[in-house]
Amino acid sequence: MHTRHFLLLKPIATLLLIFSAVSLTFASEINKSPNDVREYESITLANNLTVLLISDPNTDKAAVSMDISIGSAANPENRAGLAHFLEHMLFLGTTKYPDAGEYQAYIQSHGGSHNAFTALTNTNYFFDINASDLDPALDRFSQFFISPLFSEEYTDRERHAVNSEYSAKIRDDGRRIYAASQQAMNPDHPASRFAVGNLETLSNDTEGALRNELLSFYQTYYSANRMRLVILGKEPVKQLEAMAKAHFSTIENTNAPLFKITQPQYLKNNLPLEISITTLKDTRSLSMSFPTPSNHPYWQSKPLHLFSSLIGYEGEGSLLALLKDKGWATGLGASPGQDFDSESSFHVQISLTPAGLKHTDDIVSLFFSFVNDLKITGISEALYNEERLLSEQQFRFLAEQEPIHYVTQLTQSMQDYPEAHWLDAPYLLERYDTAIFNQFIQSIRPDNMVLSRQAQELDTDSTEYYYNSTYQIKPIAAQRITRWNQAGEEDNLHIRQLNPFVAEHVEIKPQPAQTTLQSTLKPMRIDTGKDGVSLWHLQDATFNVPKADFYFTLLSPLAREGAAATVGLSLYADMISDELNKSLYDAGMAGLSARIYSHQRGLSVRISGFDDKISVLSELIAKTLRSPQLSPSRFDRVLRDYQEQLKNAEKDKPYSQLFRVGSEILMHDSTLDELQQVAANYTLKQLSTLIERLYQSAELRVLSHGNLTAKEASKMTTSLLDQLETIHTANVAPQVNALSLTPGEIQQQTLNIEHNDSATILYLQGSDKSFQTRGAVALLSEILSAPFYTQLRTEQQLGYIVFATPMPLRQLPGLALVVQSPTASPEKIQNSMQDFLTSFSQQLSTLNDIQIDQFKSSVNARINAQERQLQERTNRFWQEIDQDETNFDSQQQLTKAINQLTRQDLIMNFGALLRRQMVLQSSGAGLIQEQTAKNQQNITVPVPEISPK
Repeated sequence: MHTRHFLLLKPIATLLLIFSAVSLTFASEINKSPNDVREYESITLANNLTVLLISDPNTDKAAVSMDISIGSAANPENRAGLAHFLEHMLFLGTTKYPDAGEYQAYIQSHGGSHNAFTALTNTNYFFDINASDLDPALDRFSQFFISPLFSEEYTDRERHAVNSEYSAKIRDDGRRIYAASQQAMNPDHPASRFAVGNLETLSNDTEGALRNELLSFYQTYYSANRMRLVILGKEPVKQLEAMAKAHFSTIENTNAPLFKITQPQYLKNNLPLEISITTLKDTRSLSMSFPTPSNHPYWQSKPLHLFSSLIGYEGEGSLLALLKDKGWATGLGASPGQDFDSESSFHVQISLTPAGLKHTDDIVSLFFSFVNDLKITGISEALYNEERLLSEQQFRFLAEQEPIHYVTQLTQSMQDYPEAHWLDAPYLLERYDTAIFNQFIQSIRPDNMVLSRQAQELDTDSTEYYYNSTYQIKPIAAQRITRWNQAGEEDNLHIRQLNPFVAEHVEIKPQPAQTTLQSTLKPMRIDTGKDGVSLWHLQDATFNVPKADFYFTLLSPLAREGAAATVGLSLYADMISDELNKSLYDAGMAGLSARIYSHQRGLSVRISGFDDKISVLSELIAKTLRSPQLSPSRFDRVLRDYQEQLKNAEKDKPYSQLFRVGSEILMHDSTLDELQQVAANYTLKQLSTLIERLYQSAELRVLSHGNLTAKEASKMTTSLLDQLETIHTANVAPQVNALSLTPGEIQQQTLNIEHNDSATILYLQGSDKSFQTRGAVALLSEILSAPFYTQLRTEQQLGYIVFATPMPLRQLPGLALVVQSPTASPEKIQNSMQDFLTSFSQQLSTLNDIQIDQFKSSVNARINAQERQLQERTNRFWQEIDQDETNFDSQQQLTKAINQLTRQDLIMNFGALLRRQMVLQSSGAGLIQEQTAKNQQNITVPVPEISPK
């Protein structure tokens, strides 16, 4: 049952006006979670802009999102990427704030972040900022929709940034697969068209032409009546309302009509069809897509989401469990696809083994065996009620999201759902209607299918234009359709049973009398009476949820013994996760998650969710850890997956690969090549030996946090030790320290990466681990990140991926400058970085105390960001336990150090950073080929002209 909150109560005196001739507008009730203490009110401005106001007096961050119900589907046929290009251009100056970098600089220097995205049917702009700085930020943000400049200078310049964004993903298999899949779609449907844009589609050969089309698109579609705005702030609703009216009322309302997509995504005469697509990474997958009636009118019964839950299930009797037993698959996902006005779709994706790729028709047959059973059996009311209960529990104890994510989600909900259900629509299951389910499941049939195979080696005969992906499209033979239509019953395949992990007791336990103030909450150590075992516990009802986190880790010197130990621990964690997958999936559906993973110092387990069954899951995991079923078939499958992950790491984005290599060097980790060599010949016997060695000498650290008492935490730890017997515990946690770079030397590493883009990371290392140095580096990062982006991205257009970021390694602070570029060589990038650092050094000496204090306020806001969910606080405690900072006051220490920094301290620490540098770089294949061709012709490679700002 949903609790309804009347969020705007009119005074009684006002109600008397009902009897007069005055026309009144009453705010609708908005259903919100009982765990949500914020106040909501919706208003419609005079220009017909719908606004949702959220007052949260306790928030440290304000956040805003504007959603426009227009996206890349509206691109003119001869201007692919125009909607996306417009999204970029809105950030580059307005009449009131003409400086192209002003908005970013303001947000960054006031503890905030910002971004935007262009989807097929909507475009969304969003930001967050320190709560006290909302009004000035709104003034800047609103101008995007009132008076953007669209200056000719940046119109021509920014299209290079869009091209860089396109180029950065040109070897991304996800983009390549989607681009090939588009070739099978109805060419009249907008989803079939290239949407990102590049220099070709956004050509600007005729001066002013591109800008004119940009203006036309903006004036046609960016109308107030098609916009939805959410403002979340600490101010009362009435004050937020005044801000909304002051800043957004002058957005023009052209009464733009709703943009509708009426064409089907696939032509019926073309179905069924099969498409084969080659991948760059060593992966194999099979997908099945089915056009269905529009799902949107049935959002209260959610038939496609229910099918996703049943078909995507991974427990006993599931399709994935059967495919794993046969050695054909490693993963399966089912979900609703695109949702348009006239139709929707249902999508199933299966990750295959090499054997599975040879049995795709058998896999499709098993899929339809399950679907045919579902058609006959239907969805029982008991299962539906369980799904409804799980959704109700999730909404009842809804965790507070980061404001920036929350407002972005809500603006999109405002486009899709009635006002009363803007908050709870995703969680509603109100109508058990077998007729609706039957109507939708009839669409999941072989003759209404797009069957897609993706792997490295497939027969293809065509090449997609923008991403160069090779593919083949062909009809599906009638005999295959007949076979799948007649797919019979399978003994080991059935609709899931009721979930044993559903929480039955969801009460907040009474707090102990000695509970301290929230600001000083920290775990206390409970004596376990055993060497090498430490238990930290905090009963915490701050978030008002009957949930807990129970984390434990096994730390062992074994983990630092090189590549063989790293490979073995990774395989051990993967083997346990695979063995427990059926149970973990049930637990996850019931709101109880578990993650088992290896790391530099050993192996860890994190269990989170409703505390009612948390001890059951902890015991099951511990028992499996100590007595795993080391079956050869499971080992072969897990090892093959791990080998593929290592191989595919060579296909990651260039800057991601540079970060990996930097970590290998600085953290003394095994290299990718070493891991690949060990994994190629790793045996089950080696794994068994490693597991036994792990338990011969290990340190156990446990953290219990949330709705668990100290007695329960102690009991769970005792049970954990019992399940892990025989384990020999001792204080043997290995120390992991970062490499200290030699002052005055620049360490350089060049990688040969197969990608068109070049990439460079300049890593600057702090001189020591003191809080003063850590604070200084954090503050310097805060000061330089916005101008670095503006200078190298906006002004010099070196690439789409340009950023500066803190890069701490354990407690050693550092800073990384990152650029990935389709046009600039590593040498040019490095020169630009060094030029920036030189100019920044000069700017640093001119900062006044007021400016420095503003940056201090900004970085302190990030360090002390409000913890909105139990797990956020747990993760902070867990990190401090890992780093032996068990006073749990590192935030306070760092804040204190930052507040004491002077300009001279910053100058000194910046100089120290410049003395410890490491450069990681790769040359883009496209740049190398272009350079070679130019050299053969004795022509110098031209550098694009950059107009002065």
